[in-house]
Amino acid sequence: MKIVLVRHGYSEGNKDGTFTGWSDVELCEEGIQDLKRYKIEYQYPETDRYYASDLVRAIDTFDILFGDKKSLHEESKQLREIFFGDLEDVKANTFPLSFSETWSRNERHENWETRSEFEYRVVSKLEQIIWDMKKTEDRSATIVCHSGVIKTLLISLANLPYIDFQVLGTPNGLGYVLHMDHDETTNQLILKNYEEIKRK
Repeated sequence: MKIVLVRHGYSEGNKDGTFTGWSDVELCEEGIQDLKRYKIEYQYPETDRYYASDLVRAIDTFDILFGDKKSLHEESKQLREIFFGDLEDVKANTFPLSFSETWSRNERHENWETRSEFEYRVVSKLEQIIWDMKKTEDRSATIVCHSGVIKTLLISLANLPYIDFQVLGTPNGLGYVLHMDHDETTNQLILKNYEEIKRK
């Protein structure tokens, strides 16, 4: 099976440098223009199904990159970014700690969603997507989501150390192609390999 993970385009929250996990911020004009250019310059694999986070920046990214030819199978709350709790819409540079470092230790601060809660949410959703695909014999899906979702899925599936959460690249509008198997006996997802979305 092939799973394509695409991060939403550059948003108003990215531009302002705020924690915008569940905040429903829109793409900024720069992000919209980047996506229009990426659609021409990059090779986004065509897939059988398309999913997106239910937040507008992910849905609008889908519309720009794929909406002229494809429709969304589902908009899902489970594919949202980390919920940052009391830090939602707060400028990241005003938080006295390193969020990535603190969060990776699975500690709860500022009422945010913990690492284990977030990982359970997004991995469970991927398992459900793949299980549903197998029922209809679909072999591929694209998921338009968020940086934290992509990093967490890669770390979980590839058994990478959580220190990689701070260093894994997730450019806006781009992402990764995952080649996977699914063991029905154990319901285990097996990541064979993955690669970045490439230029044409």
